[in-house]
Amino acid sequence: MFLSKMTKKIQNSNDKKFNTETIEGYNEILRDIRSLLEKATYQAYKAVDNLRVQTYWQVGERIARGELEHKERADYGENAIERLSTDLGFQKRDIYRMLQFYKTYPIVTSLMSQLSWTHYTVLITISDGKERRFYELQTIQSSWSVRQLKKNLAENLYKRTLKEKEITTTISFPLTPILPEQVFKDTYNFDFLQLRNGHSERQLEEGLLANVERLLLEFGPDFSLTGRQRKIIIDQEIHTVDLEFYYRGIPCIILVDLKIGKFKSEYVGQMNKYLNYYRENKMYLWEKSPVGLIICEYKGKEEAHYALGGLKNNIFVAEYKTKLPSEEEIGSGLSHRMTTKIASLRSQ
Repeated sequence: MFLSKMTKKIQNSNDKKFNTETIEGYNEILRDIRSLLEKATYQAYKAVDNLRVQTYWQVGERIARGELEHKERADYGENAIERLSTDLGFQKRDIYRMLQFYKTYPIVTSLMSQLSWTHYTVLITISDGKERRFYELQTIQSSWSVRQLKKNLAENLYKRTLKEKEITTTISFPLTPILPEQVFKDTYNFDFLQLRNGHSERQLEEGLLANVERLLLEFGPDFSLTGRQRKIIIDQEIHTVDLEFYYRGIPCIILVDLKIGKFKSEYVGQMNKYLNYYRENKMYLWEKSPVGLIICEYKGKEEAHYALGGLKNNIFVAEYKTKLPSEEEIGSGLSHRMTTKIASLRSQ
């Protein structure tokens, strides 16, 4: 009751349009409260699902125990499931899954709280133990949804990976630190934003903050958003960092600067200043040096190459797209550039 009511209220609040222009700071309050409610709802659903996993394991164990106690009757388990389906109102298929779940995971402590019941209904279809373990760990480490798990299973990710390298089916601690150049993308897909042409940096930032979950999914696992418009004071002047993230894989602070239009070399000097300040004033001894990411609409590769050359700090430049080009648009662009190139060669 509580979960359904909270979910409905969050959905209704997202659908309604309020006039908030006259109340200073209201949008930020509304966004923070929505975030708190959504987080609480997620945690509540997670707790309920973990309880379901544990309960269904116990149901499977009880049926298996009944089969063992009456092993002289080969059809005992099937008959019991038939009766249980009628008396409990469960589908026979679901009860069979519970029994198979117990038989696949006979030790209850081997169950992982990060995996949902729906994840387990997919995993129990994998007969090979090593392959199943591979998908368990990949699902947890990469935060796969059930759809992603099914997709990777259908595409035989395990077998394809097995051909390329030896697969480790246990989690090693501590995990090997990741290099900054392995973390960032060349282009970020912000197609979940509904931005018009000519949008401002503020509109871009507010759109991303209103879609934090999708933003973090686009950045990848192990990222967390730790702040926005972070103020730092240098020579009695206030400077602000658009977005501050933390990345566990390095581990370090990530400073993100959002820019509209084409990349400019002066953006690097500004970011370099912020990184030096953070390294001297904000960094813990056990952390790696902070990393900067400048995200703009257009990145000139040569401009970025020469602007970033020789810097001690790690600064990366990426583009963002609010709508990815279609295959037809990509083909049309390539055809146009090829025609232009041929014409240029002919004129020489």
